Amino acid sequence: MDRDQLVDLTRRALKLARDKTTDLAPAEYAVRADTYTSPDRHARDRAMMMASPQLVGYASELPGPNTYCTKTVMGRSIVLTRSRHGAVKAFDNVCLHRQSQITEGCGTARRLTCPYHAWNYDLDGNLVGVPGKEGFPESTSSGAKLQQLPAAECAGFLWVGLDPDATLDIRGFLGPLADELEAWGVGRWSPLGEKVLDSAINWKLAIDTFAENYHFATVHKRTFATIARSNCTVFDSFGLHHRLVFPLNGILDLDGVPEEQWDPLQNMVVIYALFPNIVLSATIANGELFRVYPGEVPGRSITVHQNSTPLDLSDESVAAGAQAVFDYAHGTVRDEDYALVEKLQANLASGAKDRLVFGRNEPGLQHRHQMWEEAIAR
Repeated sequence: MDRDQLVDLTRRALKLARDKTTDLAPAEYAVRADTYTSPDRHARDRAMMMASPQLVGYASELPGPNTYCTKTVMGRSIVLTRSRHGAVKAFDNVCLHRQSQITEGCGTARRLTCPYHAWNYDLDGNLVGVPGKEGFPESTSSGAKLQQLPAAECAGFLWVGLDPDATLDIRGFLGPLADELEAWGVGRWSPLGEKVLDSAINWKLAIDTFAENYHFATVHKRTFATIARSNCTVFDSFGLHHRLVFPLNGILDLDGVPEEQWDPLQNMVVIYALFPNIVLSATIANGELFRVYPGEVPGRSITVHQNSTPLDLSDESVAAGAQAVFDYAHGTVRDEDYALVEKLQANLASGAKDRLVFGRNEPGLQHRHQMWEEAIAR
C-alpha cells in the first residue's frame, strides 16, 4: 500500500477517533440463528467453500526451487511444490499405491518419497521410482502421476482450487486488492509456522470475531484494547471482499502534526476479509493469516493461524520476540474470542431466539454475511 493511501486511511481513522464514532452501515442487519446451526446451511457452506479459490499460505513457504509444503484444507491433505523452474504446483498428498500421505511439513527435496513403501515422485507430481516395480505393471505405466489441483501464486500468497478441473484467476478474484496485498509484502516475509484451533463453534461465528472491534473494550480490555481503540473502524468493500482499519490508541497524538510527518503504520492495524474464509491482518511488524474451515458438523470449525514477520529471524532474540507476539495473539483469540463464542454457539443451538442482530457500527459483519448469502443462493 503506497504512502498516499496510508495517509488517506489515517486521515479517515483520525477523524473517526476524534469524533468518537465509526463508519456506519445504512441500517441494522438481522441474521437467522440457524445460519450457524442448520445441517442444510452447513452443507451449502461446505459446497461454497469447495467451489471457491483457497488461499492456503505465504509464498515464502516455498522460498526457492525444489521446495515443498503441505496444507490441510477441508480435511484434504495437499502438497504444494515449487519446481526447479520456479512454478508453483499443487497435488493431492495421496500416494498412488495405498493412499498414504506422501510427505508432511515443509522442506527442500528433488523427490518426495512415500513413507509406506517408498514410491517416490518428482516435484511435478510424476511417479519416478517404485521398489518392486514388477509387481505393479498397470499402476506404474508411463505417465502415472499424482492428482494435480489448480495452483497459483498471487499477491504474495499461495492459492489452490479444490476442483481439479477449475481455472484460477486470482487477480480477477481479488480485483484491486491484488496489488494492495502485493504491496504490503507480508506473503513474502518470514513465516513463523502454524497453530490450529479445533473449536466448538460454527466457522462463520469464528470469522465474525474478526469483523469488528466493538467488543474490544469488554472482551479484550486487558489485551487488544490496551493497543487499539474500541468501536472505531474504517470500512471499505471490494466486491466479495472488504478491508477494515482499526486505529491504535495513540492515533489522536497526530492531531496538529503535519501529514508529511505521519508514520501511518505506527497508528493502525489493517484487516482484510477475503471471501469466503480468510482473515488477514497487516501491521508494520507482522502479517497474520487465519484460514477458517467448516467442520464435519455445523457446531465445529478448524482455524489455522499463521504469522509472518519482516524481521531477521537469524537473530535468536529477534526470532524469540516474533514468536512471543505470535503466541500472544493466538492465545488471545483462543482464550478470549473463541472461549466466549462457544457459549454463544450453545445459545444459538438451543433455539432460544430465532435471530441475532448486527448493528450499523458492524459493517464488516454485515458485508461478510451478505456476500455469503448471495453466494449460496446462486
